[in-house]
Amino acid sequence: MKAKTSKLNEIDKTKNPFKVPENYFETLNEEIMSRLPEKEFVAAPPVTMWEKVKPWVYLAAMFIGIYVTVDFLTGDANSSPLTSQQISDNETVSISETADSYWSTVHITEEEFYQFLEEQVVEDGYYDYMYNQYYLN
Repeated sequence: MKAKTSKLNEIDKTKNPFKVPENYFETLNEEIMSRLPEKEFVAAPPVTMWEKVKPWVYLAAMFIGIYVTVDFLTGDANSSPLTSQQISDNETVSISETADSYWSTVHITEEEFYQFLEEQVVEDGYYDYMYNQYYLN
């Protein structure tokens, strides 16, 4: 161990072993620039009015498309383009239109609706199932 420490002590610490040539950093930038190839300056092409307006036109078209899609998907089912006067006797009406017209003419009271639900619960045995779940468990 002493041999290694003695060799380290022999090195002159006041003198820097690394040297930089004189005026190296002052001339470095000029030397690098002189080695680079010459580059031609190309003027930017002029920007047309369409190039400036194009993003706004695309944005407007997108919003119009979204509006039309949402309007189509959430349109009122009763406002069909065909009226009863336009449909002749020999034309067939689609099933969805007949179903919509059937349900729009059915009139049922709230009492009749609850009676129907109660009958369904009793017939399907759900009443016993619910009773057993609530009172027996």
